[in-house]
Amino acid sequence: MFKNKLKLSLALVMSLLVMTGCSANRGQVETVATLVEAVPVSTSQVVSDDVYESVYTIGEVQASDSYQVNAMSQGDITAVNFEVGDYVNEGDILFTIETEDFEVDKNSKLTQALNGMSQAKLSLDNALSSLNDTKALYESGISSKAQLDGAQTQYDNAKISYQNAVTSYNSTKHTYDSMSDNYEIKAPVSGIITASNIIEDMFVTTQNSMTIEVVDAYKINANVPSKHINNVKANQAVEIYIPTLEQTFKGHVETVSINGKTGAYPVEIVLDEMTDDLRTGMYSELWIQISDVSEGLWIPSNALLQENGESFVYTAEGDLAQKVLVEVLSKRGDQVAIVSDLSSDQVLITYGKEYVMDGSKINIR
Repeated sequence: MFKNKLKLSLALVMSLLVMTGCSANRGQVETVATLVEAVPVSTSQVVSDDVYESVYTIGEVQASDSYQVNAMSQGDITAVNFEVGDYVNEGDILFTIETEDFEVDKNSKLTQALNGMSQAKLSLDNALSSLNDTKALYESGISSKAQLDGAQTQYDNAKISYQNAVTSYNSTKHTYDSMSDNYEIKAPVSGIITASNIIEDMFVTTQNSMTIEVVDAYKINANVPSKHINNVKANQAVEIYIPTLEQTFKGHVETVSINGKTGAYPVEIVLDEMTDDLRTGMYSELWIQISDVSEGLWIPSNALLQENGESFVYTAEGDLAQKVLVEVLSKRGDQVAIVSDLSSDQVLITYGKEYVMDGSKINIR
């Protein structure tokens, strides 16, 4: 808007200069030039608030945890209950796999084990009956001690065989009952499904899966330059700005790695605040607080100018612009913390600042 106004004003001046060159005197030209010297600008107030020294870095929002839920057996998919983007609760059935072949095998093995157990029980009953008969005959003096001992051994062996058969049946049943879970895949945690290559009616192997991201907490992995790494500690406060949402969040340093690469050290930031609009992959700007909080000044970031290594602003002093040098400490969303000779009652030029110089006349709109 200001660029257009400025261009219009300059065009008007040139037109008037041409006209006055033909029909007016020099005094009239100077009057016109004086009218356009004032640059139209907008302003904003300096704000007094807590400030701190910080380390700036960038990162990407990530879920606090991610789980890959694989198919546990091969087979055709009979039902897919959730898609990418859906929220699931722990224990929800994500998808099911056809069990016909499994059930046939299960029933066959269980029938075989049950028959073995029944046969062992019958042998045990016969051995017990034979032992009782032999005992009666032995007590009557008809059977010998050796015959009694043989009957006892036969019974003991039959008992062991039956116990083994029972154990085998129970083990087989437990194994197949456990394997049944491989055909009904459940969510191990609550979260959002962010990836899946499971489609109904497809044949799956254990390589097919769904990915669930836990969204009750988010973290950001970032890197800190080596010149600042010794100032960054766990539990330090962090200001987190998400440009996509145009929102600022509070967080803290969770971990600081001592293993750096190419002059950068990994740090993990945990967000202490949440919103339903947060998504993994969102770009973020981070300011890690490395000094104690003190009272200072905050200015709008659109009032800041940088040139030849200097940071400065223009204040509105009546109808004149005045250049003031500042030192940037940190940023919080669209606000910048500074050290300067400014006071909280001063007014800064925001829009139009590019067209003024120290001492330029201004017209506050």
